[in-house]
Amino acid sequence: MNIKDLKYFTKLVELKSYSDTAHFFNVSQPTISYAIKRLEQEYNTELIIRKSFANSITLTVSGQQFLIHANKILREDELNKKDLSRISQGKIKMGFPPIISDAIVPLAFDKLHDQKLLDKIEPVRSGSKELLQEVHKGNIDISLIATTRFPQDGEFGYDVIKAQKFKIIASSKRNFPKELRIKDLQSEDVIVLDQSSVHQLIVNNLIEKYGVFTNIIYQTADYKLLLNLVKENKGISVITETALKDMTGIQELNVVDIDFPLFYSMLVYRSSIVKDRDIEKIIKIFSDLPK
Repeated sequence: MNIKDLKYFTKLVELKSYSDTAHFFNVSQPTISYAIKRLEQEYNTELIIRKSFANSITLTVSGQQFLIHANKILREDELNKKDLSRISQGKIKMGFPPIISDAIVPLAFDKLHDQKLLDKIEPVRSGSKELLQEVHKGNIDISLIATTRFPQDGEFGYDVIKAQKFKIIASSKRNFPKELRIKDLQSEDVIVLDQSSVHQLIVNNLIEKYGVFTNIIYQTADYKLLLNLVKENKGISVITETALKDMTGIQELNVVDIDFPLFYSMLVYRSSIVKDRDIEKIIKIFSDLPK
């Protein structure tokens, strides 16, 4: 078995055409046919049911099982290339989502500098959802992420840095009762962080469970812009307390009949990655920060 044959097989299953698959790889059609035959001979089983009419590629049960393993092998091959390239380059691609990075990185900066890690880190700035996907794909090695739940898949290792709360916020210019019910906010204009943020899950829950936060007038990926808009009394919002540090002109609303999940700041990496000395140092620096 070779990797190229697996690539031919998986693409043939996707395109359902020998000619289209050959065109995709810029090879002859017999090249694809011979690759499938080699795989069938190696594993002594029929993988594909061949029919005479177009777009008629159908997998046998063996073919369906083989496809699952082929996809895993190709993924591991791709991850292996990326991991070995990282090791040879001596660089670490690390993800930084905006809110928690702005709060946490300054606390770790001096230690990263003292241990000569700053010039080894290639920063990738994006939302937590996208960064987790990039870790999964092997495009980045380790990432800070914000989440409301621990990774359940054994594919990821993680270290919790901090657990904080979500807050419903409004401008200090507004007068609210000392205690509120969530329904009291039903008619409020709302400003939210967009789909790249874990905050979107909290907003969706407020909409589905309580019928509030439905009047969304603006979405943004920039949490600082969101805070400034709230401060200027353009709407209310929900945000983690991490973002509110040293922020003036904003009040936290005391909503007594709602419990939000905790907001976890954590480091996430693939379980299969070999944690060299530099990655171990990074994990320790961030994990040792005050909880």
